[in-house]
Amino acid sequence: MQNKILYPVYLLGLVGLVSFFSGSISAESNSFSLSAFVLKYVRLGSTENGTSKLELSPRDRKEGSDLFLDFEEKEASDLNDKAGGYRILSSSYLPDQAKAHSGKRSAGFVGKRSGIKVSGKTKGILTSSDIKEEFYISFFLLPGNLDKEAVLLSKDLYTRGKKFGWDLRIKDEIPILEFRNFFQKTDKTHLSLKLAGNSRLSRSDWNHFIIHLKPAQREIVLYINGKETDRASVSSKEPIIRIGFHPEDSTPFKIGESFYGWLDDFLVSKGSPDPEVLSTQYDGQKYDPSSFTADAKFGTAVSPVYKTKFSNSIPEAVLLKANVPKSSVLELYFRSSPKIFSKIEEYPAWRSIDLRKIEEEFKEDDPYRETEEESSPKGKSSSYRIPLDKVWGNKLSYFKYYQVKVKFKTDSGSKSSPELEALTFSYRETVPPVRPAGLKIVNFDDHDPEAQGPRVCLSWTQNPERNVQQKGGYVIHYGVGPNRMVGILKGTSKELAKGKMPVLTTKGKTKHPMSEYLEPILGDDSSCPKRNDMSGPKLCQCIDNRLISLNAEKPEENDDDEDESPKSKKKKKKPRKDPYDKKLLFFQKGLTYYFKVAAYNSVYDPENGPDQLSPLSDPVEVYFLSE
Repeated sequence: MQNKILYPVYLLGLVGLVSFFSGSISAESNSFSLSAFVLKYVRLGSTENGTSKLELSPRDRKEGSDLFLDFEEKEASDLNDKAGGYRILSSSYLPDQAKAHSGKRSAGFVGKRSGIKVSGKTKGILTSSDIKEEFYISFFLLPGNLDKEAVLLSKDLYTRGKKFGWDLRIKDEIPILEFRNFFQKTDKTHLSLKLAGNSRLSRSDWNHFIIHLKPAQREIVLYINGKETDRASVSSKEPIIRIGFHPEDSTPFKIGESFYGWLDDFLVSKGSPDPEVLSTQYDGQKYDPSSFTADAKFGTAVSPVYKTKFSNSIPEAVLLKANVPKSSVLELYFRSSPKIFSKIEEYPAWRSIDLRKIEEEFKEDDPYRETEEESSPKGKSSSYRIPLDKVWGNKLSYFKYYQVKVKFKTDSGSKSSPELEALTFSYRETVPPVRPAGLKIVNFDDHDPEAQGPRVCLSWTQNPERNVQQKGGYVIHYGVGPNRMVGILKGTSKELAKGKMPVLTTKGKTKHPMSEYLEPILGDDSSCPKRNDMSGPKLCQCIDNRLISLNAEKPEENDDDEDESPKSKKKKKKPRKDPYDKKLLFFQKGLTYYFKVAAYNSVYDPENGPDQLSPLSDPVEVYFLSE
């Protein structure tokens, strides 16, 4: 559970924790494993340094598509159509992780030595000889060192001295789209269309192409980077009877066979394109004018439920390394409880750590930066150490189980995602007391007249922890063998108000818990014998049958013990959860008794903090004469 901290610089902040005494408070942390998060609309990616990061999942472009190539395969030979409608005949390119438009990889083409061939022997709309449905082709292109003319897409057939089909060429960095003999007339003659871009392609950024075919309108539209750059159509007066490739054309559809550069997210889909939606990687905010409502899509990452080694831990800080582009949003939530809970439960409630209000003073130096003077490059992640006592005020609470949730929201243009590279949670852990030492029998009496029975006094060395000395205490275990403890004493008698007596029966009276008549065992029993021991502070507690009786508290019962009616039986209360509620063995003559002592601190609780009890001391023994 406790993973190695990602940032050594954060250790400096943990050294200065205030501790009550050596061993009572421990500074701990958990560097969350990003791969362990449950992700929804979020994916696990890699930074340039090869470390993991969480970011929004790109839009699912293959949904409803006719053909989709995302080039995420590790080997080009493994390329397949994610939509499942086409067969890849051959594929040769360089999978490139450094220049991916979306996802982890793109396809790098190096001229005639590379290329992709998609089967033309399908009923898919991309290679059809009779196109009747509207469709579009969308892809992203990053040019390399282009020749004077490069062919990016093509499917054509030479027959009877004519060329049928279409291709997309890049000539002098200007895209040219030409459909040759693509529209057949009633007299079996054909018409062609030609479209071209109106500017040179960008070499530094990805270029988005959309080719939109509208057979009903006999029209083709070319979009580049979200804008319509050219439109061409066949006159409605022309008697067109068929639109598509030559009926005898079974040649494959070719991609990148004479091109230098990179290609990503090649999509063919029926219907009309939305250039704005297709050009963005993510789903952004939407507005419905018919209902006057808007919504936003979030990605979420939820960690497992972790637990600390000991109970009663205290939150300290969140250590965060993230890149949050302008207008995008990263939300961080945390919840904790002293009791175990499921990661899908509604409670405990989530508490936000408002990253919008992160102060500059929380910013940490980037451990990857070589010099302090070197500024962080634009778009790189920043590291923050957020003290929870400042952002939550005095509302910190003890816990043992905890969980974190992160929400991601794209920027206003749906083009950038927040990136979370590391998340560490630091806390102060309450460590149980150490084993009490120096336990001795300092006095015993086989028959004490005042106690009306056997009596023994124990002495031990005071525990060093301040949270034991202040509001803590001790419990005494006793039994009939060194490893057979049968009774536990958790309190000593205290002075009661005049006229107040312990109520041991409930018949006709109000039963009080025996804890009302007990004080914590602190080792300051005034009835202990005086001793001149200069070896350090010593504690002492005497035990007799009266003290055992006060500690022998029974579980709660129904108020009317002798009421035998069925109705009363149904209302019996459940036993108390306190493990110390039990019948205890009284001291008897002729038996050997063994004693051990354990210390507990100020946050000890039988239900939510049972581990804040020390190990038992070594045993001591005493024998009471049989007569």
